[in-house]
Amino acid sequence: MKYLGVFWALFSMLLVQCKPTPKEKYEDVLMDLNSFISLMEYDLQELEQEILLLGEEVKNLYAQSDQLIAQARNSDIPLIQAGVYNNAGTQDPNLGTIYIPSRADNLNEVREMYIITKSLDEKFKSIIQRNSVVTQVYFNSKYHFNKLYPPYDALAMLDPDLDITIFNFYYEAIEENNPQRKPVWVDEIYIDPVGRGWMISLIYPIYVGDDLKMVLGFDITLNDIIESYLEKFDRNFVIFDVTGTLVAGKTKAIESLSLPPLKNHTYKQTITSDSFRLEDFNLFRSKSKEVRELASKIILNNEKKATLKDLGLDIQVSAAKMTVLDWVILDLVY
Repeated sequence: MKYLGVFWALFSMLLVQCKPTPKEKYEDVLMDLNSFISLMEYDLQELEQEILLLGEEVKNLYAQSDQLIAQARNSDIPLIQAGVYNNAGTQDPNLGTIYIPSRADNLNEVREMYIITKSLDEKFKSIIQRNSVVTQVYFNSKYHFNKLYPPYDALAMLDPDLDITIFNFYYEAIEENNPQRKPVWVDEIYIDPVGRGWMISLIYPIYVGDDLKMVLGFDITLNDIIESYLEKFDRNFVIFDVTGTLVAGKTKAIESLSLPPLKNHTYKQTITSDSFRLEDFNLFRSKSKEVRELASKIILNNEKKATLKDLGLDIQVSAAKMTVLDWVILDLVY
């Protein structure tokens, strides 16, 4: 009898140990989800204020345009011509790279823009130094004049006749798509034409009267998002846009959703148009029927909680939406 009692005691302990670990309370998961979103959105809203201030600086320069042009000495102005013009990179790391495609047909306007915006190199550099999440600061104009900091090798990376105005980081800001003329987030991950990989952008149109002079831009890369936000939380977060396309996430969570591993883009040719993430990374096109159903519940029906089965495990999935960006953040608990 003594041994029988010991047996039942050990058997009871094994039963307790074999019971599945209870999932975390949704309230606890939601707290971390909201903390993640708050951290990211605070920085993004700060950048919105930053680009508004930069916009005021540009407008002030244009208010002094006659004076700046009159003061400019021809000896200080390089030969402005159509075709790639790279005034930085190997020449001066403190200056942005200027790119003028061969399609530029108003070189007088380009020359004036060069003079008026000459002081912006220092301001672009200062923004990069103050905001670790910003990778690039730039402007693009309808006159096919582009300035970007930090400098890059435009001769090697860009087609000499590239039309920058057909890219989302320009056309999303123009009157047709942005009648309020406000800062706009380009939050669908796309490939950067000058070699920085996957990124999102904050863009802002600058008008003088009703004349759109340029579109300012701040770029944030996928690596910035991972290093500055995802890696600060010990959770299986994964980020999707509202189309269900993967933005970034922890490897384990991405694998559980039957999506391919994320890799940064390898450049084999110049980028000549918008290039977005492939359908392979979209939840609605997952090879798993259960993942597709999960996408419908969370993205289409705005459900906050769901369960996903993976290799016999019930995975607790919690969701929260951002307000600054049109993104959904998932957390997977195993």
